[in-house]
Amino acid sequence: MQDKTLKFLHAHDYPTELIHIFVASEEEKEKYLSEVPFYLYGQIVVGVSGLVQQRNFITDYFNDEEIIVCMDDDIENIFCVNKHFLGLVEYGVTLLNVGTGGLFGCRPNNDARLYTFATTSHLAFIIGSFHIRRNHHSIRLTLAQKHDYEMSILYFLRYKKVFRYASAGVKTKYMQNPGGLGFDNVRLKDMQECVDALIERYPLMCKSKAKKGMPDLLLNWRYKS
Repeated sequence: MQDKTLKFLHAHDYPTELIHIFVASEEEKEKYLSEVPFYLYGQIVVGVSGLVQQRNFITDYFNDEEIIVCMDDDIENIFCVNKHFLGLVEYGVTLLNVGTGGLFGCRPNNDARLYTFATTSHLAFIIGSFHIRRNHHSIRLTLAQKHDYEMSILYFLRYKKVFRYASAGVKTKYMQNPGGLGFDNVRLKDMQECVDALIERYPLMCKSKAKKGMPDLLLNWRYKS
């Protein structure tokens, strides 16, 4: 984490006191305390194991209606056209405060050729590794995989919009490392089951669309709740 997300936040002068690191156990906390410089974070919180379980734990940890910025530990960079990450965060928070919405994100890749100066509010995929949301204890994630699609759908159903800024994008190593999701047949099976579950629950909002030979989804941007 200190070589990726925390390094990125430190380079962009993100307020250290606002940074919470959520770990899965006391043992993991001790490891972070011994290996991660104290000036890179505000506090370490022992949560639970499992990614979706931890995301729900984080939801319960913060106050209902509180606006929180969520980042995974493998973010290498968040590219902004104006090169101002804090400005991106401030824009997202302001939009949620005045735009009667609950979820804000940016493009799920760092291909600057696709960037445009626009913010959409139709149903769109908001990547889980970086997003800003108004916290709701009643919104629970249920799937082992594809829970960022589930989150996008649930927030759209609540607010009839999600905000996605098209002039910024996230760079991570998601599904690129040996041993990761792209090389694990058990997880591939889980991904397909989660894709099927979302299509069964929300047939008008999403459909199956493989990406690089892996199970994935496409959200229906024309959907109106």
